[in-house]
Amino acid sequence: MAKLDEYRLKVQQLLEKYAQYKPSYGDVEVEPIFDTQRDHYQIISVGWNQQKRVYGPIMHLDIKNEKIWIQQNTTEVDIAAELLEMGVPKQDIVIGFHTPKMRQLTSFAVG
Repeated sequence: MAKLDEYRLKVQQLLEKYAQYKPSYGDVEVEPIFDTQRDHYQIISVGWNQQKRVYGPIMHLDIKNEKIWIQQNTTEVDIAAELLEMGVPKQDIVIGFHTPKMRQLTSFAVG
């Protein structure tokens, strides 16, 4: 349980950091959404850029079986590298947006 609590805290800290950045265009908010009961964590963009609606996930991480799954990352930030710097071992990080076959070719967890 201590490991799960530690990962929840680290994931929230990471996403809170990037939720601070506001896009340079339009009237767009970046909102953190944390479901700590089901271990789903996201930051999404919500707003308007002139007459165009802006809405969508920027980053999405889940915690499953005491591993951190990177489900979505639309930025140039290397989330896996940041998690490593925060002390999360490679075997507990899953690059979820890669196919299972691709995951076998990395040094990160397969699933």
